[in-house]
Amino acid sequence: MDSKEKRYAIREVAEITGVKPVTLRAWQRRYHLVEPSRTEKGHRLYSEQDIQQIQQIQSWLAKGISIGNVAQLLQATDAADLELSGSGGLEECESFLSALAQLNRGKAEAVMVAILKNYPLEIVIQQFVIPIDEALLRMKSSQQSIQRGLFQSMLIGQCAWMITTANRACHLGKCLCVSLDPVGSIWAWLHTLKIAEQGYFTALLDGVEELSGLLEHASEGTFQRIDFFSNRALTGKQQQVIRQLQQAQMQTADVAAQTPQQGRELRGQTPLVVTCDGLLQPLDGEA
Repeated sequence: MDSKEKRYAIREVAEITGVKPVTLRAWQRRYHLVEPSRTEKGHRLYSEQDIQQIQQIQSWLAKGISIGNVAQLLQATDAADLELSGSGGLEECESFLSALAQLNRGKAEAVMVAILKNYPLEIVIQQFVIPIDEALLRMKSSQQSIQRGLFQSMLIGQCAWMITTANRACHLGKCLCVSLDPVGSIWAWLHTLKIAEQGYFTALLDGVEELSGLLEHASEGTFQRIDFFSNRALTGKQQQVIRQLQQAQMQTADVAAQTPQQGRELRGQTPLVVTCDGLLQPLDGEA
């Protein structure tokens, strides 16, 4: 091994690939995938080749291939061996739905925890959460309500725990996530978890309707970022407040850009960032 080759710590690899450290550790311990070298103190060090392998694994997972089948693909030497394909949902979906049908929270939660640990969040959303949600929507209304309620409560609980864990390693400042969905939207919680995993200390305001109170908090510089999420059309008042926040963002950025020191003194922080990544449609009048 070339001693001059650059090595990356596990958190650096997580930032580069988007695969969180707990998942990288699980891939190594349980599936013997991506075996990094170690420092004298036992800390993992990843090479460029390791990072490329992680990205290859991500591409297979995105195609619906189970993490349990990845080892076969890594060992394959013939192109014909790469014919494994996914089904559009993780193989664990069936056992999870079975546990939900029995209202067996312990078993269902064990499956969910394993999935959240073994797969990157985007894979979890696309190949576990969405297929499960669609399967529940196809059920009879009496069973749908009960099983969906159990699913939502477990997923929100896990998201809350993971956000708290991610917040301990934050390095990008504070982000206020504002959900304009009804209270308990799993999509709002998942969106908040995505932001937390980016490195923000994240707080979620769940089921907010009146936004005018945010103007005061924005002027006080409590948060470096405010993110809005909604699966339904915004009211005129909500749009107005978001526009005011965006205008304040531009003004702050302008002051900081022209006179950086004065800008910091006036605002007490870096310029506020207002994002509407979660909105299903742009604000009225925007392209």
